[in-house]
Amino acid sequence: MSMSAIEKYREKVRSIENTPEFLLEEVKLAFAEELCRLLEEQGVSRGQLAERLGTSRAYVTRILRTDYNLTAETMVKVALALDARVLLNLKSRQAPSRSAATVPARAAHRRIPRNEFVASDKPARRRPRKP
Repeated sequence: MSMSAIEKYREKVRSIENTPEFLLEEVKLAFAEELCRLLEEQGVSRGQLAERLGTSRAYVTRILRTDYNLTAETMVKVALALDARVLLNLKSRQAPSRSAATVPARAAHRRIPRNEFVASDKPARRRPRKP
């Protein structure tokens, strides 16, 4: 008996859902959604976040669009800029409960100099702003 089109589609979706690429996109999307929620909750604009990070608004937009290779370091820096923390979950697929490991961010806000970004995080160089 051959598979129907719907069964083939479901099988294809199941095979894609288990790829590292799909799971990475899921993590980036979850981070972007939480970041949007936190920005709205705190009344912080993308421009203000960019200023706190010492980077451009375009860089913040790339993070929110999830077409950026987000690193744990970047996630923690964004959290620091918003007086927040990053929570990571690692659990067995069969585990019904949810447990989180917490990576705390510093409570005090500080401006992060551009040179603290690693090469993969660094946006294109721009001319410095005139005072």
